[in-house]
Amino acid sequence: MGRLLKKFSKGRAFTLIELLVVIAIIAILIGLLLPAVQKVREAAARTQCSNNIKQIVLATHSYHDAYKVLPPAEGAPKGFNPYGTYGSPTGAYGSFFFYILPYIEQKNLFVLANGNSHNVGGTVVPIFLCPSDPTGPSSGGCGVMQGPAIQRDGFASSNYAANAIVFNPVGPGTLLTAMPDGTSNTVVLAERYRNCGPSSGGCTLPAWAWNTIVNGGDCWTSPTFGAELVNGRMNCGGAALSDGNTPFQVGPSPTQCDWYVTQGGHEGGMMVGLGDGSVRPVNQGVSVTTWRNACTPHDGAPLGNDWGS
Repeated sequence: MGRLLKKFSKGRAFTLIELLVVIAIIAILIGLLLPAVQKVREAAARTQCSNNIKQIVLATHSYHDAYKVLPPAEGAPKGFNPYGTYGSPTGAYGSFFFYILPYIEQKNLFVLANGNSHNVGGTVVPIFLCPSDPTGPSSGGCGVMQGPAIQRDGFASSNYAANAIVFNPVGPGTLLTAMPDGTSNTVVLAERYRNCGPSSGGCTLPAWAWNTIVNGGDCWTSPTFGAELVNGRMNCGGAALSDGNTPFQVGPSPTQCDWYVTQGGHEGGMMVGLGDGSVRPVNQGVSVTTWRNACTPHDGAPLGNDWGS
């Protein structure tokens, strides 16, 4: 009896073939699991980015409630604004993103700036960053960045750009006068890579606190887009509404990004904020005409059928 128990207590070892089969099965399972994990991560990043955009756009409404005017793309105290006689209601030099700080739970940072966004320009504000951005310190040709969210000039990055046509620095209007085509039909916020240095040349490193009035004329550091259509005055700032047949880019590699336009890191479309506070993806197949109409708040042109696709 003892001899029988001893026989059965000895486990049989795996053969080499059995071991290889087990390893192959595990490899297949991992191969099936990884895409699912990546999709979950992208869905989470997309949700976070969408929430960031929504909070930023809603902050513009809160600013509007407080001052009865929209925040400017960039501004200065009255008498110091090169775009005209308009003076920012807060009496501060700053960017669009600087003026909305008190309405995204960053009032302390706004106060710390002491009237000039340049003074806090190196502070990273998480809500201004999108986790789907694939760029970083060594991904582009813009020179050495000081970290994933700090660009080479020491300014904190921004993954979002304000529509300078809506937030007109020459003289911002109200929700009604700035967007006569309708708040639900007007793109007010788009995405940008924080480090776009394509192999073909050029460079953009948008910074949320950048103000050309204070910092100088580094056009491509401005956290704006569409400035080329602002009354013929602010023609040097941020990204353009299109580059040839390219309205914007969806998920380009860092070395293939087009630094003249906006770009987002999500699959299938770029996330945008509309004037009514809603957020939606814009299909990468949308035409230049439709995109420009959606970003131009006063052209009276209806949006094309491809807008809803």
